[in-house]
Amino acid sequence: MTALLDEAGLRSQQHLLLADLDLLDTPGNVELDAVVRVAAAVAGVPYAAINLLDTERQCQPSATGFPGEDSPRHESMCDVAGRLGTVVHVPDASADDRFADNPWVDGRRSTVRLYASAPLLVDGVSIGSLCVFDLAPGHLSPDQLDRLGDLAEVVVALLVGRRAHRRSELARAELARVNDQLSRTRAFENALLEALPVGVVAADADRRVTLFNQVSRHWHGQDTDAALTPAELASAYDLYQADGTTPLPVDRIPLMRVFDEGRITDAEMVIRAHGKPPRIVSVSGTTIQDAHGECVGAVVAMADVTRQHELAEQLRTAAMHDALTGLPNRTLLMDRLAHALQAIHRDAGSLALLYCDLDGFKAVNDDFGHAAGDDVLAQAAVRLLDAVRPGDTVARIGGDEFVLLCPGVDTAPHAQAVADRVTAALAEPIHSTETVHQLGISVGIALSRTDSSPENLLTRADEAMYRVKRRRRTEARRA
Repeated sequence: MTALLDEAGLRSQQHLLLADLDLLDTPGNVELDAVVRVAAAVAGVPYAAINLLDTERQCQPSATGFPGEDSPRHESMCDVAGRLGTVVHVPDASADDRFADNPWVDGRRSTVRLYASAPLLVDGVSIGSLCVFDLAPGHLSPDQLDRLGDLAEVVVALLVGRRAHRRSELARAELARVNDQLSRTRAFENALLEALPVGVVAADADRRVTLFNQVSRHWHGQDTDAALTPAELASAYDLYQADGTTPLPVDRIPLMRVFDEGRITDAEMVIRAHGKPPRIVSVSGTTIQDAHGECVGAVVAMADVTRQHELAEQLRTAAMHDALTGLPNRTLLMDRLAHALQAIHRDAGSLALLYCDLDGFKAVNDDFGHAAGDDVLAQAAVRLLDAVRPGDTVARIGGDEFVLLCPGVDTAPHAQAVADRVTAALAEPIHSTETVHQLGISVGIALSRTDSSPENLLTRADEAMYRVKRRRRTEARRA
């Protein structure tokens, strides 16, 4: 009976948390979808999903590789794994007694084999998991499992941040209601302002700042000074533009904009008070009018969005870089190539694109395993970076294929000199934890033309690389 009560209590807690996070029957968003794609890329599998556990069902608001959908909770692999409270790694689910007869494993729904999941813990309760899986048995490295756990924490931070934003919106709505009663309920207003989790700033009709609540005083490291003129506000209260170094012009200070525009929503600025870390805040506000419609002041509410910006930047970086080598991936390469082509077409410049493929790499994976292969790829990336100029781009676009973008290289001999440095760099043996590997590299060169696009330039370099490979094979057979 106790176990049943505990199970019922857990499901009730999970349901209440999902409702509080506004996740019941709510589709995923761009950030969650990006995390799921990154998780699949990090694990090197085609499938990943965010699974949420409601009372009698499992929901999948974000998935990649398959259409996420609701399913009965008693069929959920996540429900089994989530009770362990840690990252779960199952190389072959069909050989694991915990999952062998699960519909997602035995063919009734799917034939999952490799499975790994990290719990989504909110307020100490697992509300689901971030999972990756494949239909073939496999193995994830400890580093991949650690990254899966990191990404689960990113999912939780995004969900909790969304809840905080919603609460902030409720706080702003409540603040607007209080402003209507400003002249009659000052004591109540002060108490409410001090308790709000957002910063509140008010000014009188002369645009003199007259009120900071507790959060604002903490962020600025001081209280208000009504003697300050609008022109002195940015310097006195450490207000900066988005770069964190350029002081805000007086007409861009959100509180002053409210006086000029009547209302603002989600205007961002940086507060960089002395001795405190920079804080990015999202500011919304409105003018305050008396019963006759005359403006008697203005009020703004500030929500701290620093962490959301940090998470967004981390996601952008993860989405644009190769997880193993840290090099730009295909997406970032094509973006940089497009910008470089625009620049050379405008300035009558030139560039070279070098498509590189490691020779003999497949044997490393086959004979020594993927860990040794990863070690070789990481060292190859370092050598390629050392072989080019600081302003050049070295990208890994898949497997053992790398692409070098070299602006300003305008002749075939100049490009061949770069290719020769790359060839020499990879001719030296590479040491892994297993052995010493003797590899080579085939390099195809494509120089930009007036009609070059990112796609056709990459295709030309790829074709040139395969011509190099074929020529070497022919020469080897003749020898």
